[in-house]
Amino acid sequence: MSLYTKVCFVILGYFFSSIIVLNTCVCKKLEGYKFPVYSTEFCPRNESEWNKRSSALSCNKTNGYTCLPNENFTELLEFCYTQPFIWIQGGVCLYLKRKGSYVDAYSCSHFIDGCHNTSYQSRKIFDYPACITIGNGCFLAEQSCKSFSNGTSGIDKDDLVWVLIVISIVVVVCFSSCMLYVYRKRKFSSCKSGNDIKIHQMNWKN
Repeated sequence: MSLYTKVCFVILGYFFSSIIVLNTCVCKKLEGYKFPVYSTEFCPRNESEWNKRSSALSCNKTNGYTCLPNENFTELLEFCYTQPFIWIQGGVCLYLKRKGSYVDAYSCSHFIDGCHNTSYQSRKIFDYPACITIGNGCFLAEQSCKSFSNGTSGIDKDDLVWVLIVISIVVVVCFSSCMLYVYRKRKFSSCKSGNDIKIHQMNWKN
């Protein structure tokens, strides 16, 4: 395998891996809070993911890991709160306010489904996804949210589409370049073989 072909495969692998990365948690630190707060594409979906994100943010037994929507329900936030965990009362979802950096409650009694009627600790919020599933500035379990398309928990769809388009174009260009190179190399080899045969025949006649 030639060096050029190897480079092509490396480039293709890089861009395919970039697509995979888009589906992973990409966090950005936000300003205006009294403690470090990061935006995230989704909250942990099970205890294993919860523990990994808690370790990544260096949360501890005193300042427990928490993942909640922002006050506008447009973005999911993860942070180490000022308490080990928060008791979430039945019938409400929580969100983090920027001013004062405190957690406030939002009634979920009007949710179509998913509104819990028992209290639970915030570190078990992944068992109650209705309170962390947002899109278009609202909880998707709300009737008023149903007129919108399925949200992606704070992901900017337009940006994601453009990124995928650019990556797809680059992948196609790289793949086409590799195929063109292979085609030309084979054609050159074919022409060279033909010329060698002609020369051999001329030498034989002489």
